[in-house]
Amino acid sequence: MPRTRTSSTRSTPLALERDITLHQLRVFKAVADRLSFSVAAHDLKLSQPSVSYQVKELERAIGMDLLDRLGKHVELTQAGHLLYGYVRRILNLIDESSIALEEMHGLERGTLKVGASTTVGIYVIPVALGAFKRLHPGLVISLEIGNRGKVQEDVLKNDLDLAIVGPTLKNPDLQVIPFLSDELVVIAPRGHPLADRQSLTLKDLKDEPFIMREEGSGTRWSVEKAARRVGVNLAVAMELGSNGAIKHAVESGLGLAAISRYAITLEQAGGRLVVLEVDGFPVRRQWNIVHLKRSRLAKPVAGFIDFLTSGNWAEVRPPSD
Repeated sequence: MPRTRTSSTRSTPLALERDITLHQLRVFKAVADRLSFSVAAHDLKLSQPSVSYQVKELERAIGMDLLDRLGKHVELTQAGHLLYGYVRRILNLIDESSIALEEMHGLERGTLKVGASTTVGIYVIPVALGAFKRLHPGLVISLEIGNRGKVQEDVLKNDLDLAIVGPTLKNPDLQVIPFLSDELVVIAPRGHPLADRQSLTLKDLKDEPFIMREEGSGTRWSVEKAARRVGVNLAVAMELGSNGAIKHAVESGLGLAAISRYAITLEQAGGRLVVLEVDGFPVRRQWNIVHLKRSRLAKPVAGFIDFLTSGNWAEVRPPSD
């Protein structure tokens, strides 16, 4: 049951207008989103005592407890659940008003903050951003490349306007738009004993050392899913955090790898890497655009999404075999 304070000085609606600040509401929403003071403090780049103080001041103004403190974990009270719904609507409206004002400048001014998972962020999105920037030179554009989970969390925190990733988070606040198909292929160094074999299966590769991306990578998630489907445990000999490092390791004879076709265009053309014919490959996956669900998007964001989905930004396609 929610605990209420029966103080005779409980705020009236007019007092609430004076006592509650937008900063308090944003801090409360961050804590309610994460159900943690420490994580919210990290997200907001504030100290934990500052976050606690802002929430306590909000509770004092309202006259009710909004959160049950359970050690390091917190839960919303009944009043907290009620207020949380209103706070999300209030802050969304404020964000939308900012967007509406920015639209008066059109696409010739403003900012665009884009995130992307590693492969699409290195081999595809810079080309699209470059083409978009040439059309709208007044825009200030930034690109953050990182783990697919991290960039999506940054979208949810409103630190990024949108992100392009493979597998998406199941979050009702995210809008997902299909963008581009990718193909994962198994690669080996030139001269590898399996290079001339046809109709290989993953079982033929179970004893081969595999070089993998780190846990949480969309590429690794897709490859391991394909292996599980046929009951094979691949022998992971090494984990590396970038496609570039993986390609160098394969060229050096340290193992096989599964990687995006987009990432090996030059190496395959130069004969340094070969694509193995493996049953079940290429593994096709979808890259998606994710952004916060809003009734309206800022013009630079909506414009870039339209630009990406139009397919006119560049002829960046995997080379045919």
